[in-house]
Amino acid sequence: MKVRIDKGALITPLYRAQGVIDRKASTNVLACVHMVAADGSLTFTATDYDVTMTADVSAEVIEPGAALVNGRALFDVVRALPDGVDVLMTCDDSHRIRIEAGRAYYHLNGLAPEEFPDVVEEGSGKRLHLDKEEVSGMLKRTLFSVSGDESRPALNGVLLEIEPASPTQALIRMVSTDGHRLSRVERTVEASDYDGSSYRCIVHRRGAAELQRIFEGSDLGVIIEFLGRNVVFSSDHARLQVRQIEESFPEYQRVIPDQGDVSVVLGKTALVNAIRRVSSLASGKHNLLRMDLETGRISLEMVHADFGDAHEELEVPEYEGQTVSVGFNPRYLVDVCQVLDTDSVTLEMSDQFSPCLIQAEDEPGSTFVVMPMRL
Repeated sequence: MKVRIDKGALITPLYRAQGVIDRKASTNVLACVHMVAADGSLTFTATDYDVTMTADVSAEVIEPGAALVNGRALFDVVRALPDGVDVLMTCDDSHRIRIEAGRAYYHLNGLAPEEFPDVVEEGSGKRLHLDKEEVSGMLKRTLFSVSGDESRPALNGVLLEIEPASPTQALIRMVSTDGHRLSRVERTVEASDYDGSSYRCIVHRRGAAELQRIFEGSDLGVIIEFLGRNVVFSSDHARLQVRQIEESFPEYQRVIPDQGDVSVVLGKTALVNAIRRVSSLASGKHNLLRMDLETGRISLEMVHADFGDAHEELEVPEYEGQTVSVGFNPRYLVDVCQVLDTDSVTLEMSDQFSPCLIQAEDEPGSTFVVMPMRL
């Protein structure tokens, strides 16, 4: 293999591969990126078996061929090169890769390309074309509440549901939960090539997170394809194949409460800043935020057994409900506020033991639930 390619074109697929390659892999193959040069393009593939990224860029192919090399090492070398230079990459029969740029050259030890696993799902499945910003915004509002507990695999991803809304529109729903909080986002979007079928799958959290890398490209749309046991996202000359989690997602509808007896509208920025100030004493197990709602105000308080306590109040002129004292993990409230593009948020609950429903008037399709903590 021998190719010449601009550094700017080369760095993009290598950057996208960084979140996919397994740096802790027991085998060197999963820490590598596979490259194939043919027909005027250079195709990159990286995988950890759960997620597979494929991307192609235009290149001057002097000699077609393939190479397999550590993805992190190659990325570090290319990133250090001056901007605007042409990079000449050559792979010899011993799988050693030579990288030349101007008067500089580097050598990286590679592996036999045939050692790379055959993980790219071939064929054609049901697909639909969606607006990239819509999908990216929905992921932003759900990824933060995905569980990292490997003993509960059904919660290790984002539930993706697609239902027909009209002949040219689809209802897209994403849901995630870690058992302490839940996020549900619904959007009705234009999907001209949608066949009206309903789909339901759990997208592994690693794949959902890596989607943000390919969404940084210039393409305005994303193609979602259901192919076997995988869901494939394609945008900006990149293809992300994500393994579906073959588990039953919890019946999340039961967790979302109806409108509570207590409802209060708060300025988002004022609430976040107040929580952060009183949370300055939070550490380890001392993460209980006490919230007292009473006529005309809301009080926030945190106590640290060793350091002291913090107290702050916010005015709520429109609140005239009953007095309620409830406990929360402060980070959970801040996380919700940070993903909402709105000036105010509405908190609803029935009592100190009931789930707290968080919504925003400007985002009718976004619903969040935070479970209370015992005071």
